[in-house]
Amino acid sequence: MRRKKINLKYRKERAVLSDVLPFELPITFTNRHFYHFLLENKVEIKDGKVSWLSGCSTLDHIVCLLFDLPKNNTFHKIKKYIGSAEKEFNVYKLKKFDLIPFAYKINHKKAEFRELTVPHPRSQLEVVDFYDTCKETIIYHCSGSNFAIRKPVKVTKYKFHKDRTHYANLSEDDPLIEEDGKEYENLRSFFVYQNYSNIYKFYESYQYHRCEKKYNRLLKLDISKCFDSIYTHSLAWATIGKTYVKENLGASKDTFAGKFDRLMQNMNYNETNGIIIGPEFSRIFAEILLQSVDKKVELQLHNEYQLKNRVDYEIFRYVDDYFIFYNEEDDKDKITDTLQHALKEYKLYLNSSKAIIYDKPLITEISMAKQKIASLLEEKIVYRTTEEGDGDNKIIKGSVHIRSDKLITQFKTIIKECNVSYKDMLNYSLATVENKCDRMLKNYSKTTAEYRPKNQIIQAIISILDFAFFIYSVSPKVNTTIRLCRIIRIFCTFLSPKNINSEHRHLIYKSIYDNACFILDKNKSSEHTQVETLYLLVTLAELGKDYWLEEDVLARYFNIEKANEKYQSKSKLNYLSYTVLLFYMRDKVRYIGLRNYIENEIKRYFSENKALIGKKAELTMLLFDTLSCPFVSGSTKKYLLALYDIQEDTDQNNILNFRNKEGQKHLWFTTWQNFNFGKELDTKQSQEVY
Repeated sequence: MRRKKINLKYRKERAVLSDVLPFELPITFTNRHFYHFLLENKVEIKDGKVSWLSGCSTLDHIVCLLFDLPKNNTFHKIKKYIGSAEKEFNVYKLKKFDLIPFAYKINHKKAEFRELTVPHPRSQLEVVDFYDTCKETIIYHCSGSNFAIRKPVKVTKYKFHKDRTHYANLSEDDPLIEEDGKEYENLRSFFVYQNYSNIYKFYESYQYHRCEKKYNRLLKLDISKCFDSIYTHSLAWATIGKTYVKENLGASKDTFAGKFDRLMQNMNYNETNGIIIGPEFSRIFAEILLQSVDKKVELQLHNEYQLKNRVDYEIFRYVDDYFIFYNEEDDKDKITDTLQHALKEYKLYLNSSKAIIYDKPLITEISMAKQKIASLLEEKIVYRTTEEGDGDNKIIKGSVHIRSDKLITQFKTIIKECNVSYKDMLNYSLATVENKCDRMLKNYSKTTAEYRPKNQIIQAIISILDFAFFIYSVSPKVNTTIRLCRIIRIFCTFLSPKNINSEHRHLIYKSIYDNACFILDKNKSSEHTQVETLYLLVTLAELGKDYWLEEDVLARYFNIEKANEKYQSKSKLNYLSYTVLLFYMRDKVRYIGLRNYIENEIKRYFSENKALIGKKAELTMLLFDTLSCPFVSGSTKKYLLALYDIQEDTDQNNILNFRNKEGQKHLWFTTWQNFNFGKELDTKQSQEVY
């Protein structure tokens, strides 16, 4: 497909769209509304001061609530020029920095979770200022390593996307990528990265194949609990020098490293051990640190052992994963020993138990499995066409025969023969299935109308869904859930009345419903909300009223049970649980009991945490989403505002009716209304970084 290049306007605030959030968030969560709020009201943090347009007391209240500022008018006023017009601004000098990010867990490995983090909205705005001030310095400090293959090299000026032309009888939707002439809201990242945006691209690269010819062995290593182990002060050691910093503690505070260190601490409740996991700026922090390690290792290997990079060995590092190509076993020991010692200076350690060595041919089990899976899916998921006649008399006939049981068996055989795990193959496999489905339906649309085998295409779709859900169910992750949802979306788009009758449509919807319910039941919430499968709830909502879950079934998925006609949660719900539940239930009468319970739980949660409600990112985001939610009662919203000492009825109503410049009620972090499932999926897909 043709790739189209679009110029991007430089707006420093765009960092909140690309670099401050984990990828693994529900599809209903977005920073777009927050981004537009910052732009419309000229909200920024600069030199430790937060400023915003003056003249609206409701805006003052909202800024104070959003950024944990005191509400006693301690801000002063200044005037600035916006274009040619002079505007008055409120300014407040920040004093408190101990903000608490929202941490939540996702599936990582078998019986193991990874904790990801969403920074407080004020912390996100501080990242905007830091990027704007230090973007060139970031690029400079990421330019010194000869090992790094994923590093920022310049600020993004263009966005590329596939100029995809929909075949007419499959979709009449809007274009996949929203083009509003202002900013691309699905911007992948603030910086351009070199050389590989995803690790699988390295395996298929010229660099990899060249090393395979040149060297006999490959050693794969990674750093154990890298982000959890990073000591924030160590960035100054890496960029300035450990001895100098130790001897001149005060002098380093105003340096680039000192500012980055302070930023990471401020957003993480003043923690210095470990950095938050998930947002891109954390990977940049780690990259700068590890660049210093790379340079020391290369220099030491040359000076002590006369080993030259790209001559005697080659090392490639992708974030915290190392790929070491070498010929001599003795060289490998020298390299790993040097690397171990260099990392130890920063309290980091190699995960030696997971080291893997490959001998020639240097093809990994994953690469072999990918080749076999690609061949399998190319052969099995195909719509075959034949042409008869020519000109106006040309007839195109088609046929498709797919059996899920055979597809599943052959897929499992490949997994077993190649000795790979399902989780390593799922994203690739589902992405391939998505492409094959797209091509299959495109070929179907070319078939002469009276020769279209509708029963065959319906059975093929059901078989593909069974296969996709089967392989997905083994190890659900957010990226694979998005792939699965995109496959479902392709089929749902195809199922328009002009293509498929209601009976056939029901067969496919029923297949989606049954498979999704199985996954939801299998992965129902216990201690932690399963972010991965929250996507499936939103997908089910897209099927229409005939496929809504029963209230008790929905409650059980979130580990909420009914006793004596009252709901009770057996585990802690969090911000993501509350908002996705409210999004799914909307104002439907069938969920009135569960919705009332959730409202009461939200009120209880705020009451129990009253001492920290301004500091906690989770409560701040939950407050604003609850205030903007059209399905929550006005009494609950006013109860929450009262906890923040906003008691006056007029002030409360003004906040609840706050509108954007288009005159619509302002949304914050959840898109309660005018939610476009397809566009959100495409936006999410464009932001995937691994």
